[in-house]
Amino acid sequence: MNIKTSFRAIALLALPVLSFVRCGGEQKAAEAPSSMPSAEPPRDQTPELDAGTAQSPEGTNIGSSADTAKPPEPKAEALNDAQIAAITEAANSAEIAQAKVAQARSKDAAVKTFAAMMLTHHGEAKQKQANLKLKTEESGISTALQADAGATMNALKDAGKDFDKTYIAAQIAAHQKVLDTINDKLLPNVKDERLKAYLEEIKPTVEQHLTRAKQLQQSFDSKSSTTPVERKQSG
Repeated sequence: MNIKTSFRAIALLALPVLSFVRCGGEQKAAEAPSSMPSAEPPRDQTPELDAGTAQSPEGTNIGSSADTAKPPEPKAEALNDAQIAAITEAANSAEIAQAKVAQARSKDAAVKTFAAMMLTHHGEAKQKQANLKLKTEESGISTALQADAGATMNALKDAGKDFDKTYIAAQIAAHQKVLDTINDKLLPNVKDERLKAYLEEIKPTVEQHLTRAKQLQQSFDSKSSTTPVERKQSG
């Protein structure tokens, strides 16, 4: 056997091996797509929802979103009769103390008359409440009223020539707050019939004081808007 014949024999023997390798490679290439993951996850692989946890259609957990609405704030605890009595006691005491300062320092006759009315009406209200012999108990509202009263007294001490305006502005704010408190907090929660009747009695008086204080403030504004010549002519 010559060299050319030997080389041809070797080539013939190698053909089955090459064919086998080529067929095997093509078989693997054909099978590859079946083992590659799909671009979209199969339905049976979607994560299960936690019990009680809402999710968006895309599977986003709504409960962990920053835009989740805040839970409603708890309602304020209802006042009892002792707490209500402490609130009205604090309001009367504050008005009496401030009226005494106004009578001593005001130069305006109308303001002095208003302060005298405060002393009379709140003094009578304080005495009527004392006759009921009610227990008192501090609450956040009564504490706030006392703090406001202390701040008002400090403002009156530092008011100087603007004392009358400062006093009347404080009376408007205080009486509006007391009136709102009576309507929104005290009357809806009162249980004692005597205390309820007392609240219903003082409510129109508080409204009267508020109206008169607003009238005085308007008169101050009117005077400040006129010139000295106009004030002299009107006088």
